[in-house]
Amino acid sequence: MKREELLIEEEELVAIIDDPNLRLFDATVVLNPAAAESGHDRYLAGHIPGSVFLDHAAISEPDSNLMYTIPDEKNLGEAIGALGISMETPVVVYSTEMLAWSTRIWWVLQYAGHRNVRVLNGGLPAWKGALEIAENKYVPTTFNTDLSPQMFASKEEVLSSITDGSACVVNTLTPEMYKGEAEVFYAGHISGSVNHPFFELMDEDYLLPDKILAEILEQKMIGDRLITYCGGGIAATLNACVAKLLGVDNVAVYDGSMSEWMAEELPITTGADTGSLT
Repeated sequence: MKREELLIEEEELVAIIDDPNLRLFDATVVLNPAAAESGHDRYLAGHIPGSVFLDHAAISEPDSNLMYTIPDEKNLGEAIGALGISMETPVVVYSTEMLAWSTRIWWVLQYAGHRNVRVLNGGLPAWKGALEIAENKYVPTTFNTDLSPQMFASKEEVLSSITDGSACVVNTLTPEMYKGEAEVFYAGHISGSVNHPFFELMDEDYLLPDKILAEILEQKMIGDRLITYCGGGIAATLNACVAKLLGVDNVAVYDGSMSEWMAEELPITTGADTGSLT
């Protein structure tokens, strides 16, 4: 996959922003419980002109106990169409912080069959133009799904992959979270998985150059298939997108990630060692 199939730079977005077919989305999420604002609040405070706020919940399973998991094919297609996205409309996604909120949307749309979707490299901070505060909406349309089921992995596949070594299972969170030293409910890691923090792929808000990413991935990739996970299937998409960018086609995101794994009381390891399922 070429870099321009994943990313769009600010200069190119400026050149196409007036295209009536363009669907431009702000996918910001604020997870800090102490923050008296939401992603939508940030959108209303100032966004790229013409952009529409995309609530991740709108394209997630509404009845799941887990946050932002993929819905079934019918509901996903209807949800994407309700956003005004068809197979013919180019899509650009950005967020105010953490590029992974945008790569999650990229991953979901690609999974659904949309091939013309890109992430604004650098997110909102990369935008040099004026912002607007008026809320925008797109007219709903029809989206015909063409799923790529191999882009998501189940807990059963993760278990079997670690047992037989058929895939490299990668925790994309910080080393402190991986080792269980951070104060988060999903501290620790899936036994048998390795750590490759998503932030190592970034230079502040921007994705690193391809050459540097390739050197990093070469040190981390083991096996013919890559399965990434995090706390809830968001940060994992950044690593998965980078793998795709560098030509690793057999890559999946474990959607349930640590949230599901811990709820199911499956094997967890703390410390720097990968641990074992047995």
